[in-house]
Amino acid sequence: MKKYIYILLLLPASLLWMCEAEERGQIPMDTIPPEQVTSVTVENLPGGAIVSYIIPEDEDLLYVKAIYRLDDGRIMEQKASAYSTKLEIVGIGKGKRQTIQLITGDRSKNESDPLEVEIHPLDSPIYDILNSITIFNDFGGISLQWENPLEADVIISVDTLDMDNKYQTAETIYTSSIVGRGSIRGLPPVERIFAVSITDPWNNTTDTVSGLYLPIYEEQLDRTRFSRWNPPGIPYMSLGGGWEIEKIWDGLGANTGTGFSWPTTSKMGDSWTMNLGVTAKLSRFKIHQRMTNAQVYTGANIKSFDLYGSSHPNVNENEETWIFLGSYESFKPSGLPHGQVSDEDNAYALAGEEYMVDISMPAVRYLRFKVNKTWGGANYMQLMEVEFFGQPSEN
Repeated sequence: MKKYIYILLLLPASLLWMCEAEERGQIPMDTIPPEQVTSVTVENLPGGAIVSYIIPEDEDLLYVKAIYRLDDGRIMEQKASAYSTKLEIVGIGKGKRQTIQLITGDRSKNESDPLEVEIHPLDSPIYDILNSITIFNDFGGISLQWENPLEADVIISVDTLDMDNKYQTAETIYTSSIVGRGSIRGLPPVERIFAVSITDPWNNTTDTVSGLYLPIYEEQLDRTRFSRWNPPGIPYMSLGGGWEIEKIWDGLGANTGTGFSWPTTSKMGDSWTMNLGVTAKLSRFKIHQRMTNAQVYTGANIKSFDLYGSSHPNVNENEETWIFLGSYESFKPSGLPHGQVSDEDNAYALAGEEYMVDISMPAVRYLRFKVNKTWGGANYMQLMEVEFFGQPSEN
């Protein structure tokens, strides 16, 4: 009797193993292919199309797939589950008519006959982005600006001729920003050709646009000459704990130790000032925001500010005695809501946010930063490091 009980106890486990094996192997249930999709409509898009349809009534329908060809001849396949009524064609470069195939498949590994559908994608976004690019001479190189309203992931390649008259990569910019900007720096003031092209993730590439540009001479100002400077009416205040203004030019890096912290309760519109130690025509400057403890684009990091300058040490607390150099807004490439950041945001902030000074502005020695807003709405501001570039006119 015990022998029979032992066998009966084993049977359920054996049956369970057989069921699992059958499920994993997906043994065909039939040899009948599913019907084709019906009522197909096409919405043509830049670089692709959305194909909508009605799926057939087939109990074991598993997927709908589209087969099409990229510009370079590669055959692509896009799949959608049986629960979806549309799929997206992506990766097309230049817009042109193309016949694609729609195929349904089931769990028994049967596939329907192909249904041919015509699509006519629009040009990939890379071409409109290229048309929107503006390039201009700048201090130490060139600057670029572009528009990418569809937020397409693209690669902007900037090449320049070297001394051997061969093109070398000067900069590679990975971006999906709606409004983008970039620059090439560190070049001598010698005319040279720059060439720009744009590529998407499917290796579609635009033609190259090139031109002759003349970088404007600049140098990085010597940070060892910077110092605090207190004109009448602007006393220095600090939140303590080592967050004094000297930290932002100590050369220890943007995210090492502490930076400068300033309460937004001081006079003259929450201002703080500094002495460059030399009179210079500024070309640009960088502000490194606090990134430690998930502070990037939040907290007390500066979001908007005005910059004033003076070449005279006797300016008083009257704002009209200062030269207005510009209003600036911290730039967040992704445009994501407060509290959310992308890899591109982090990379941009880590490199230091760069701000341009109009080339028509006069040379100055003393600077006044008027903080208007912080990213997190804090009642104080923080920054970790500053860098200034331009043309010194005297020591």
